[in-house]
Amino acid sequence: MSSRLYISHCIAIALVAATGAGLLQGQPSARRGTTAAALVAYAGFYHGQAVVVRGTLATRDQPVLISETIDRSIPLIFVGPSPIDGTVEIRATFWDIGRFQRDDPRIATLGLSRLLSKDPQADWPRPGEVIALLVTDAMTVKAAEGDPTLRQIALDPTTYAGKRVKVTGQFRGKNLYGDLPQGPGLSQWDFVLRAADSALWVAGLRPRGKGFNLNPSARVDTGNWLEATGVVRESKGLIWIEAQQLALTKPDLQIRNAETAPVQLMGPPPEVIFSDPVDGELDVPLKAPIRLQFSRDMNPDSFKSNVRWSFMSGDAKSAAATTPSDGARAPQFKYDRARRALEISLDLDESAPYRNVAVELLDGVAATDGAKLAPWKLTFSFGAK
Repeated sequence: MSSRLYISHCIAIALVAATGAGLLQGQPSARRGTTAAALVAYAGFYHGQAVVVRGTLATRDQPVLISETIDRSIPLIFVGPSPIDGTVEIRATFWDIGRFQRDDPRIATLGLSRLLSKDPQADWPRPGEVIALLVTDAMTVKAAEGDPTLRQIALDPTTYAGKRVKVTGQFRGKNLYGDLPQGPGLSQWDFVLRAADSALWVAGLRPRGKGFNLNPSARVDTGNWLEATGVVRESKGLIWIEAQQLALTKPDLQIRNAETAPVQLMGPPPEVIFSDPVDGELDVPLKAPIRLQFSRDMNPDSFKSNVRWSFMSGDAKSAAATTPSDGARAPQFKYDRARRALEISLDLDESAPYRNVAVELLDGVAATDGAKLAPWKLTFSFGAK
């Protein structure tokens, strides 16, 4: 049996076994249309994500995807048959091996171990250093004809860079649904349009016109569809349309994507591997944010309603919290995907100095694949103002 067929066989068995054992949880995330440049630039964002990407397939010792936009190749591991070398569109799951823990069983199950050094004493790769695409489907593609769609531009921006285009997509606000890793930051009105499995930024115009005035920060406005006319720009893995004209339009049913993304194997439970302050620390500055770092990529939405803090009675090691009226409040927080870090800011009053505090992560906090974090608590005390 060839190595490629052997890996495919192992992956198929693992998926069946995982389903029977209940290791798969929740609905699969939507597939994301992207580029090789974006995968390299934002490996942390795309890690574990189902993606669609175009490039040139080259079969060497290891099949790879190459692109003129990156100075490296991306290894490919095929679950099924592969097309002939040439321009391809592939559906795959993207993995950044440096973001796994060394003992994560998925490394072997998914066939990623073949990309690592055989020396058990070798340093573990840094995030972004060793990446791969686990390919479930691939097909040869030809150059598109006619007016480009939003999807074609998202998958092949180099072909259209600098050209004036007209595209249709659903208004997604200021990336309110996390369709893209980052924005160009050109103005406060930058917003995302999505069609089928792909999304683009639109910059240069406020999203308002005849019959519409949309707020990029309001999800209530994301049911609208817009037609954007402008010039395609790309830089460092980001793609946007420099808008010249916007118009309200109707949904294009032909570009809706009904494909179901493949289920994913669930990894080990995540853990908090670093905190600042540390548990039991005294005299913590009142205005200092609380920083936590996790062992795995976390689902940002899982933190909602699952992060809380309260003043405590007794010393910093006491588990008895005071009543909610004596300090229990919902904290402000933000999650940094690239660093796997959560920053928590507490709403403090004049009673805070020299008080003991408990910060808790509740049962619903989970990694991107649904693996849950065990309930976690940090205790410390504040110093003077």
